[in-house]
Amino acid sequence: MRASLLLLAITAGLSAAAADFAGPNQFICGTTTAMQANALSPGETGFWQVVQGTAVFISGNSPNSPVTGLSFGENVLQWTIFGPGGTSSDQVSIWCYDNASPQANAGADQTLPPWPGSIQLHGSTPTAPAACFWTIVSGSGAFSDPTDPQATYFAPAIGSNVLQWSCDNGPCGTSTDQVVIEGVVGIAEEGAIAHVVRYDAAQHAIILAPEATRVSLSLYDERGRQLLSIGTPAGAGRWMLPTLPSGLYVVRAESSGATQVVRFVVAD
Repeated sequence: MRASLLLLAITAGLSAAAADFAGPNQFICGTTTAMQANALSPGETGFWQVVQGTAVFISGNSPNSPVTGLSFGENVLQWTIFGPGGTSSDQVSIWCYDNASPQANAGADQTLPPWPGSIQLHGSTPTAPAACFWTIVSGSGAFSDPTDPQATYFAPAIGSNVLQWSCDNGPCGTSTDQVVIEGVVGIAEEGAIAHVVRYDAAQHAIILAPEATRVSLSLYDERGRQLLSIGTPAGAGRWMLPTLPSGLYVVRAESSGATQVVRFVVAD
């Protein structure tokens, strides 16, 4: 029994080793490399062929043939062996990155009035298989798709929001660039309402001070989407809010052309 188990283990080990005889997958900068298939045994011959992409083999019967003319992205190449025991094939992927893919460019700084709202970003477009993504360095907000160079950026914080466009070009290197999005209320500071509106977490309500005039209130989520709105009479009062999921919210109060913005967080 032990001999049988040992034989099975040896056979499984040989099968596992034979399963990748075309060589390891490669990730290269450019379109030229050399194949890394296992050496041929006595009595065996082999040849390379293209399954996906493009390739020109300098020595198509050599396991270590130089290869040129690869396509950017994934190239799938197959190594087939003819031998006394029959025919077998194995495939290997060569991922080619373009050294001429543009460096990360986050685009020009922008200003976004009135708050809240959204704005289209203008990052550089990478050459596949390079990939880029947006992150927030400072400020707040949300992206429609953080991997889209032309993503929509929703509801930045009031003030300077610094965004970063990071590009990973594999073995050709990485690069980053930043852009500043200024989130402004859209009303001159001298036209701001006195601080007559506040959020009361215990009551889950917006509280209006006694000196408040008639006010229009709007509730937004962190992506700048309007959830609720209401008009209030002059004087003290409260706007009871429904149960809100955890997250960042903003109330915008407008009265006689002036504005106050209140940001608050709902936590479990």
